[in-house]
Amino acid sequence: MSIGALENNLNRALELLGGAIDPEIAETYPSLEARILAQALENVEIAEQRLREIQKLVGEIEGVLV
Repeated sequence: MSIGALENNLNRALELLGGAIDPEIAETYPSLEARILAQALENVEIAEQRLREIQKLVGEIEGVLV
């Protein structure tokens, strides 16, 4: 893969993350590729936590409405 293509891919990956990498992740991982993957995993974990919380809240509301 050419340097230009790699740079484009990394820039696109950063866009998909919202353009930000947690400072703790940035300090922990040496390469940009590893930082991007670690941030993506962290984002998935946060999304799963939020989903569980939403499901809990909606379940509580549905119990009241029934």
